[in-house]
Amino acid sequence: MKYLSNVINESLRIATAKTIFFREARNTININGYTIPKGWKFLSFSWNYHMDPRTYVRPKEFNPSRWDDLKTKPASFLPFGVGPKMCPGANLARLEVSVILHYFLLNYRVEQVNPESKIEPPRNCLVKFKKI
Repeated sequence: MKYLSNVINESLRIATAKTIFFREARNTININGYTIPKGWKFLSFSWNYHMDPRTYVRPKEFNPSRWDDLKTKPASFLPFGVGPKMCPGANLARLEVSVILHYFLLNYRVEQVNPESKIEPPRNCLVKFKKI
């Protein structure tokens, strides 16, 4: 179950469904020479956090084992948001994905449609499923 959890975390890191977060500055803050006044609304993209090489070594590589000993900074993993606007169904979604993957892996075999082709780009690999 630990490795399955790692696979789910890594999948959520690379392919987050919620990619944009709207926030409001609670205080005036200076970021890289730019002043953001208190009360201003701004966008934050989770992709920037999930692909930060300071947190995730080789961030574009799918590596579930990175989660074995990973120590992340607060708010560096945001598949369901963060804070008071975090998705209330986050734990249920994780449970559902775990159950579905468990059942799926026990009962189906996954094969590439064209075994000769490379899995490039990584999000476009055609596969077929065969019931075991």
